[in-house]
Order: sequence, then C-alpha cells, then structure tokens
Amino acid sequence: MNPLSPATQSDILGILQREQDRAIALLSSSPLLAGLFVSYANKAAALATPSPESEEWKGLRNTIVTSREKIEKLKSENLKVTEGLEDDIKSLRAELTEAREKYDRLMVDSSAEKAAFLIQVLDLEVCLDSSLITG
Repeated sequence: MNPLSPATQSDILGILQREQDRAIALLSSSPLLAGLFVSYANKAAALATPSPESEEWKGLRNTIVTSREKIEKLKSENLKVTEGLEDDIKSLRAELTEAREKYDRLMVDSSAEKAAFLIQVLDLEVCLDSSLITG
C-alpha cells in the first residue's frame, strides 16, 4: 500500500476534524439525538465485534492456529528443499569441473595425435619423394 503524502494526510485530518466538530455541535444541540446516536453506536459496535466466546470468534482463532501450523510446516519443507538444491548445485559444479578437465585432456590428446599423424604423413611423403627420385 502506498503511504499518503504528508500534505494529503494533513488535508484528510482537517476534513475529519471539521466533520467531527459539526457532528459534536449537532449532537450537543439535541440530548435526544445524542442519546439515540450513542445507543446506535454501541449496538453497531457490539454487532461488528464478535464475542470472544462466539462460534465465529472460535472459528477465526482455529483458522489462525491452523494457518500458523501450515506456515511452520512450509518453512521446514522450504528449508529441506533449499538444502537439497544446495547439495545438487555442489554436485553439478563438481561434474562440470570434471567434464571441463576431461575436455581439456581430450583437446591436448587430440592435438598431440594430430601432430603425430602429420609427422607420419610428412615421413611418408619424404619416403615417396626419395623413392621417386631414386627409382
């Protein structure tokens, strides 16, 4: 939720104060109206706030307790999954390192093998050239 700017908050507080002052002035002018307002406000508050002993209140408490238990269970599961993923990452890094080393060895071996074949080809060409010259 975006907080209101200080200027907006000040404007709202000013409006609320003016309306509160008007309401107090109106209720002060009529004791009967003031009594009715207080009675209505008390009844509305009693209806809006369930008794801590009501079934609705007990249901809300049970929902909160159940939700907290589920949150704790999910935290525990999340921790296990996180630890498992960390282990997987370590294992994959080790495999990657091993694969890189193997690749590097193959590249070196391949270069050495190419050089050996090139020497053989050059030797054969030299032999062929010398046999053509002598032969």
